Amino acid sequence: MENLLNAEFKRKFSLSMYKNLKLKLGEMSFYKDFVTDTRGDLYPILLKSDDCVEYVEANRYGVRAGSVTRLIGQFFPYATYEMTATVKNGAVGFRFILPSAEAEIAVSNGKLRYLCGERKEELDLPESVGTMIVSCRPGAFDVYFKKNGKSEFFTTFAEESFRNSNDYAEFSDGKAALSVSGEAEVSEVSFYIDNGTSIADMRPIRYENGEVMIENGKIYITASIRMQTGTFQGIFSWIPGTAEFELTGALFYDCGDGKWCGDVAASLLWHRDEKLWYLWVCAFSHGHILAHSTFEGDVRFGVNVIDVELMAKADADTPIDAFLTFAGDEDPDFFYDAENSRWLMAICRRDPVIKNYRYFFFESDSPFEGYKCIGKGRDGAETGGSFVKVNGEQYFLCGNDFRATSDYRIYGKHGMSAPNFDYPDGGFRGWGTLMPIKLGSRTRYFWLTFDRHRGSDYNWSYGNLYCFEAK
Repeated sequence: MENLLNAEFKRKFSLSMYKNLKLKLGEMSFYKDFVTDTRGDLYPILLKSDDCVEYVEANRYGVRAGSVTRLIGQFFPYATYEMTATVKNGAVGFRFILPSAEAEIAVSNGKLRYLCGERKEELDLPESVGTMIVSCRPGAFDVYFKKNGKSEFFTTFAEESFRNSNDYAEFSDGKAALSVSGEAEVSEVSFYIDNGTSIADMRPIRYENGEVMIENGKIYITASIRMQTGTFQGIFSWIPGTAEFELTGALFYDCGDGKWCGDVAASLLWHRDEKLWYLWVCAFSHGHILAHSTFEGDVRFGVNVIDVELMAKADADTPIDAFLTFAGDEDPDFFYDAENSRWLMAICRRDPVIKNYRYFFFESDSPFEGYKCIGKGRDGAETGGSFVKVNGEQYFLCGNDFRATSDYRIYGKHGMSAPNFDYPDGGFRGWGTLMPIKLGSRTRYFWLTFDRHRGSDYNWSYGNLYCFEAK
């Protein structure tokens, strides 16, 4: 591709992701009879009635009478817990235990039962269900049932006593347990991080100069995982040009108060000389402002937390183009321009003049301070911008406009233009995530973006994923 401004982007594929990717955190194994085993304690008993009769047979765990609660692992406030069971005359479910609160969600004789403190609720189940899924988030539990192999949302139990379940002091002492009573049999129990109802805000993990990092034929992408309500940062691996995605990590942020927050829209760089990760992110959890960090540990794999520093806030008299954070700032991107020995940064900011979002551009000798404004985007409703270099020329791409499909902008040294898509889906303020990637002897240019279809009733639960390639 000689000139990005003249490129035509062809649709390669599109995907709707709905709780179909997993990063496993634990499971119960029924291969061995842990009920009678005296040389190990796979799933310790937390509670058990005197009349309880339990067994492990034919790779199934069951109770014939009485009741028992067995530990399956640690509670995590963003994890999903799944079980497959048959209830003949009793109940089977999950019990989530914190130092300050305890909740139980169980299936019992055609009912879905919820218990927390003095609160007791029962909902009728529309049909016989075999697999129950409970996705946790701070202050709520979302319940799904599997039908024809796919997860279907059933209900949410909002729970104020679990509002602070993302406080490390709480969940690090938390427990997740399987509770069985009466006559019931369980064939599968697992817990994991999943990819939620949709994903959005995708951006490749790059080196300090903005070049996409590729290892063993894969690149790694930060993307926001949208839950029934709320978000957190997912890390996905992708084989470029294919529809092969894998959920490899989940990333949370501590702004100094001990809470693991589900902030998103990260710009993440690996500085090869410094042997450090550089990060800018939007701290939606702390007033919708920006935060930054440097750190050593590789966060592409597993469940990780980053200690971040909140950017200094602007006051009422601060000029809109100052390098201080205003409430509403989001979608930052940055990289080191080695040719000009400077750091470039873009911040999506609500401009009081146009009463809408536009990008402000800054430069500095440092990645986290000392930036001076050097320009801004045009009137519109910009979002999701990224720097990209094509054939030695630097561009900035972003989404724009809630109302229009595939309304994107390309800023270059000759001004602004709009890209050309053969099937213009995605957009509605989607992201301008164009990635030059060397495959074989040629460089190919892939554009990943999303729409705003709403994976749930939550306003920010979009979107479906689209992949284009430049011709």
